[in-house]
Amino acid sequence: MQQILPLKYCHLLLTAALVAAVSPSFGYVREFDTTNPNAPIPLAWVKDRTVQIQLSLGNSPVMLRDGFTSFNDSAADALNTWNPYLAHLHYSWIKNSPVTPAQGDDEMSAQFNSKVFGMNFGANALAVTLLSYRNGNMEETDTVFNNAISWDSYRGPLTPPIFDFHRVAIHEFGHTLGLDHPDEATPKQNVVAIMNSKASDLDTVAQDDINGVTAIYGSGPAYNSVPNGPVLMNLSTRGVTNTGDNVLIGGFVIEGSQPAQFIIRAIAFSLSTFGIANALGDSVIELYDVNHTLVASNDDWFISNDAPTIASYHLDPPNSIESALIVTLNPGSYTAIVKSFSSSTQPATTGVALFELYDLRRSSSRASNVSTRGQVGAGDNILIGGFIIGGSAAKPVVIRAIGPSLSQFNVPNPLANPYLELRDRNGNLVEANDDWQQSPEAARIIADNLAPSNPKESAMAPTLVPGTYTALVKGVGGATGTALVEIYDESP
Repeated sequence: MQQILPLKYCHLLLTAALVAAVSPSFGYVREFDTTNPNAPIPLAWVKDRTVQIQLSLGNSPVMLRDGFTSFNDSAADALNTWNPYLAHLHYSWIKNSPVTPAQGDDEMSAQFNSKVFGMNFGANALAVTLLSYRNGNMEETDTVFNNAISWDSYRGPLTPPIFDFHRVAIHEFGHTLGLDHPDEATPKQNVVAIMNSKASDLDTVAQDDINGVTAIYGSGPAYNSVPNGPVLMNLSTRGVTNTGDNVLIGGFVIEGSQPAQFIIRAIAFSLSTFGIANALGDSVIELYDVNHTLVASNDDWFISNDAPTIASYHLDPPNSIESALIVTLNPGSYTAIVKSFSSSTQPATTGVALFELYDLRRSSSRASNVSTRGQVGAGDNILIGGFIIGGSAAKPVVIRAIGPSLSQFNVPNPLANPYLELRDRNGNLVEANDDWQQSPEAARIIADNLAPSNPKESAMAPTLVPGTYTALVKGVGGATGTALVEIYDESP
């Protein structure tokens, strides 16, 4: 859910006289949410989260003093300066990001500009970081470096009027972690720290800065991993979700005798990182059982009670307003609906979204098939199904692209003639099919009782070695319409 959020304006100032080193006294200071009517809440990210920064700082016209060839490289190194001290958080970055920096998109960005999203820089401000948060949970941060300043990247004493971008970036990314200026606190803290409010000869984090982030992120839920196994470990589908009934619908079946645990995600705007121009802005996911009873739902994953557990599997969505669930489900059939958030003040939008199902392998039960219904458009806006085969043995699967027979279920505008391609992780074509009866595996498809009811629909039944695969559903001749992509695990 997108909303107007409280903001903190955190800036670093240049100084005419260099700040001298002082002996440590007191200590670090944290950023606080002061909008809480009862008491200020310290600001922090969900524990175990990966905070991904979109770097849009461009290239330097000359080699920087410390050898970096771009300010993006210097910023990435500044982010990585913090990582060794973040036991339960991690910085990552996208260099030369295709995402246009914007306030309120729930993407974390860093850029040069003459203004801070339309606001003037304060007097003598080198850079500004805006913090957006809800109930103490960091939601979005954006850092803007003042392009009126003469910048380079170097170590050692500060040499104004050329300022060191690298140490300023370390400082600003400290604000992103939730640290404030100790020398502007009440009472004032007299410490050596990169987080002091004025740039100085200090060119990296000091012990006080380390103590601060250790206090915030030194403890948290244990990190988890998903054990490898001979199952479809990850099933995902990318397609266009529209309004009304034309949303992205994922169905799956759990086979076995025990409950199984899954993480289910609806990825939306962070697809822009991969150059997808029309990514959905704000996703919602709803999960229903075979009786159409709502089992679980999520709007913004980072404010759910399960957020730290989801992040502990390294499955936290990159964007704060994307959606995710962790659920324990009995064997049976389930349907997940991925759609745009909407309200009386925020109408639903359309765009490309990704439905993902991760099997956490907590029991012998498994997801035996997944199917997703979505819109097949023109160009790159096709329906894409991805899956990962775990274990060490080859696995028989059946993959189908259903179109014209959807009309018998009153699905509007079904794709008249789907075309199916299967590609490996390197993009190499494994197999393709137009009309399923022309497949060399047609007999096996029939034997598995998975023959499509319309001869224009597509199917294949390969046996695949463990690895990552992608099924692409297109319209023959560039036709568009609603289609269904299905992946069946046919192993015993």
